[in-house]
Amino acid sequence: MAILRRCCAKLQRKVNEAKSGVSSVTGRKFLGYSFWFAKEGVKRKVAAKPLATFKQRVRQLTRRSGGRSMGEVIERLKPYLPGWKACFGLAHAG
Repeated sequence: MAILRRCCAKLQRKVNEAKSGVSSVTGRKFLGYSFWFAKEGVKRKVAAKPLATFKQRVRQLTRRSGGRSMGEVIERLKPYLPGWKACFGLAHAG
């Protein structure tokens, strides 16, 4: 972190130490992804917090109460799911 401070001082910039850090790739979250090591190398997965937010939103859109047909539920999901896939489509499963 000291090296980062010196480099930013030369550029007359400040480092937000609450958001910045130097650690192992498996210990950090980046743009909603977390990382793990596999035989093939480093893999990406959706971090726990964005995944929990996704699940909560889907539960909200697919509530069992309200007397909606399956078609109406699908129409409510259509705007949300492609956007989610666009953001997190690079994640590896399992």
